[in-house]
Amino acid sequence: MKILYPLSLIYSLLYKADRYFSNPKKLSKPVISVGNLTLGGTGKTPIVIEILNLLIKNNLKPIVLTRGYSRKNKIPVMLKNGAVGVNVLDSGDEPLLIARSVPKAGVIIGADRYNNALKFESEMIPDIYVLDDGFQHWNIQIDLDIVCINAANPFGNGMLIPAGILREKPTALRRAELIIITNSDMVSYEELIKLEKIIFALSGQRPIVSCYGEFEYKTTDLSTDFSIELLKKSDVYALSAICFAKGFKNSIEKSGIKIKDSIVLRDHSGYSDNKLKKIIHRKGKDSYFIATAKDAVKFQNINVDFKEKIAILTVKPIFKIGKAQWEREVLKRLPFF
Repeated sequence: MKILYPLSLIYSLLYKADRYFSNPKKLSKPVISVGNLTLGGTGKTPIVIEILNLLIKNNLKPIVLTRGYSRKNKIPVMLKNGAVGVNVLDSGDEPLLIARSVPKAGVIIGADRYNNALKFESEMIPDIYVLDDGFQHWNIQIDLDIVCINAANPFGNGMLIPAGILREKPTALRRAELIIITNSDMVSYEELIKLEKIIFALSGQRPIVSCYGEFEYKTTDLSTDFSIELLKKSDVYALSAICFAKGFKNSIEKSGIKIKDSIVLRDHSGYSDNKLKKIIHRKGKDSYFIATAKDAVKFQNINVDFKEKIAILTVKPIFKIGKAQWEREVLKRLPFF
């Protein structure tokens, strides 16, 4: 996308100005940031959920600070107790997925994450904040900066957006304190080792862990297993509204399901009965569809007959170097431990 290179230069100047004129402020509790170098597709949300579960297991009360992309309601809101009855249009897909996956965690949604934290702090007094998509967020002081990198597409074409997928140059990894290589099972062992060496050099020898996804198929409410055998003997299509649709397709195939084709919608796109009716009519009434966990929260109000046609692929990060070591890498950097 060399034609867009001039726009990338403008983006770079605006990004540098934003950082230069920002004044990071300290919250009353420590902050863990989970972010990335690229536009989506790094498996950041499952990592956020994993961190929340780790903190809760260690008797800490976490609150997530997130922007809430693509939601219609722009008023800051706090989700708690599993966000029962909350509409995805008011919350955004990722915040609602996080809130329902970890009911004991709070999720504060809104663009001004610092002031939102102050506004809602008394509602659920936290021990620690988790800043979602925080690597390029300059208004809050960070105690632990975690960066996720997609093994299957770590730096795109090496160019900044919009000519490429990079938000920053890879040398920005020197700001990180822990780097997680996700989707490590989508590349060969030799490619993974090579990538680890590149990241180790770019980051100034920061700690690196790698993980892959453990897959399960669930119904749209994420509460019940979906029959894998039914999927294996049916015509199946991948259905997604995420950045890394190719990675989603690869994950389905790695789980043992063959798909006929992929239906890729715009990132964070919503679903309606009419949209799903057209898709099912086009692909055949006996077909089944596999969607992402991020999309699952968008199906709560659709026709029950459509829900029966959709399986949700859920992903739990499994760390190759061992869960105990991963936990130590996070906890030893916090003032509580």
